[in-house]
Amino acid sequence: MEAIIFSDSHGNRAGMQQVLSHQVKSPEAVFFLGDGLRDFDALDTANASLYRVTGNCDWFSPLGDGKNPPTECLTALLGHTILLTHGHKFSVKSGEEHLLRHALAAGADIVLFGHTHRPTLRTFSAGEELLGQTLARPLYLFNPGSIASGYGGGSFGTLLLTRDTVLFSHGSLS
Repeated sequence: MEAIIFSDSHGNRAGMQQVLSHQVKSPEAVFFLGDGLRDFDALDTANASLYRVTGNCDWFSPLGDGKNPPTECLTALLGHTILLTHGHKFSVKSGEEHLLRHALAAGADIVLFGHTHRPTLRTFSAGEELLGQTLARPLYLFNPGSIASGYGGGSFGTLLLTRDTVLFSHGSLS
């Protein structure tokens, strides 16, 4: 599965559409990690599966059914458990420990978050000790940064996911 990951658009719908339009092939999934849900919901995402959570700036961004998306989502894809969150409820601007503890408790092996506007990729290996637990499988912590160029960003993420492969990369608007 090939996926695109966005966060913190803050009005830069055009930046997300630019990324989607310039992909060699349409992504099978698009993840949005909050702070610009109205921007995200207006995109042309073709046949991609969509996953989204609200951020601290998405005060009222209901879906078509009138309900607000959740502040976090736990989903299973291709043998992986993926936690999506904006990150503000875990104080990620002050560090990642609260988010990592939550991910471990939830059984996630992939954590996607935003809020900091800083591209981040951390990988913890199977067998590694993390917060008092020995990891049975690798744990990936990924933040695409902010797609909103005016917010010190203009970045996004890509994910190639199979049962045996987790490959992240960061891209930037240019």
